[in-house]
Amino acid sequence: MPRWEVFEAEAPDLAAFVRERMELRQCYLGTLRRDGGPRVNPVTPWFAAGRLFIRMYPGSVKVRSLERDPRYSLHSSVPDDEGTGGEALLFGTAAPVEDPELLAEANAGRSSPERYVVLEFGVDRVMTTVYEGDDTVRRRWPA
Repeated sequence: MPRWEVFEAEAPDLAAFVRERMELRQCYLGTLRRDGGPRVNPVTPWFAAGRLFIRMYPGSVKVRSLERDPRYSLHSSVPDDEGTGGEALLFGTAAPVEDPELLAEANAGRSSPERYVVLEFGVDRVMTTVYEGDDTVRRRWPA
């Protein structure tokens, strides 16, 4: 599972764009249901220790979906139907954080960490879109 820090090292400008649109903001997590259908849920990702994290309630449908099939997509919100500011979309796999040291580092400053399962989201592919007048500018990683 490629970590956020790998993407950030290889494409720092693109990573900064993504981070600005996702960190502690409502985003939409796409997972697969048991029957293979799509499921989308709002989440609030954050970055720590060179990694991308999202916390969830134990036993939630999001956790169960990712335990069954760790593939995900994560899409940033846009403030209006003009797509002001652009948007970011990540693809990869997720895994629960079980290492106590990493869990403590990930949860630093977060309220009620004992209530949640923390998952790390690896980054396989990234796409960003910015709308500039009549033009649509897309960037991808890997290019």
